[in-house]
Amino acid sequence: MSNNMGIATKEQLTYIDQKVYDPKVAPLTALNIFSTFQIPEADTSYRYKVRSSKAMAQAYVNRATDIPVVEEGFREYETPITQSALACEYSWLELQRAQAANVNILADQAQLVARGMAERRDRVIYNGEDIGPNTKIVGLTNTDTSLTGFQQINLDGDHALDKLAQDTENGALKMRKVFQDAIGKITHLVGYAAAKPTLLMPQAEIDLLNNPINKYRPDITVMSMISPWFSSIQPIPELEGRYWHRNNASKTDKQKDMAIICLTDNDIASIPIAMQMTQMQQEYHDGVTKIPYVERFGGLAVRYPSAFVQVLGINTPGV
Repeated sequence: MSNNMGIATKEQLTYIDQKVYDPKVAPLTALNIFSTFQIPEADTSYRYKVRSSKAMAQAYVNRATDIPVVEEGFREYETPITQSALACEYSWLELQRAQAANVNILADQAQLVARGMAERRDRVIYNGEDIGPNTKIVGLTNTDTSLTGFQQINLDGDHALDKLAQDTENGALKMRKVFQDAIGKITHLVGYAAAKPTLLMPQAEIDLLNNPINKYRPDITVMSMISPWFSSIQPIPELEGRYWHRNNASKTDKQKDMAIICLTDNDIASIPIAMQMTQMQQEYHDGVTKIPYVERFGGLAVRYPSAFVQVLGINTPGV
């Protein structure tokens, strides 16, 4: 007779949870904020023109010869088309084991592919990318205004949002003034007085907007004061300094975040799509099945650069 009879093993006393838990992931925002438009599948770039015109009449006297004329010009922009590729891969044994565990490995991997494609798309739209010799997609975080045409405000120093948040007396009102000035750069443009732009900012700085105006009115926050000015306020991880500063930037620079205030109408900015995510011919080799997916798209085509305002120096490195 065995001495182990009646003794439960550790495995028998372990409850097996059948649910598979997924970690939280960053939101994917580019396609939710900006619209897309289709271009031919094989195109390698999207080129567009932005009109610049001048028409200023002046008083006329009889026989005057210096009558002014209208001036019309165009500035040409171009965004290259980049290609993303990612594949599902599984062996026959992995498929059998997954089925035995009641796991749909094909659906799970397809979701991972879609997620991976979308993450790269967001990185390219916000941070840009060098995709070859003399070929570069310019992202929204590019701070070279001679290249982008964006407007810019720099808050470095005591006007950084985290510094203002420490001022419990007037900091909230000063923070409100920062956003009022930034929005003014758009609403003061001809034809956009009633515009309600979108605020893009890292979550850490959005949290600062929950500061009350003062200790006597905790019900009034910076967020409640500025929200009516915006169509929406979106958390964008790619605006954190670690994502958009160059690789060889100093540690301090990589901690400097950015906010962007912009209009997102179709005629102002949109994303060219040459090929939606498409499943290619699957491959089979040595018992392993591989299913590649491909997607082709361009950087954000900004047709009215003045409708974008970069707000730099919104936080203090190390704080």
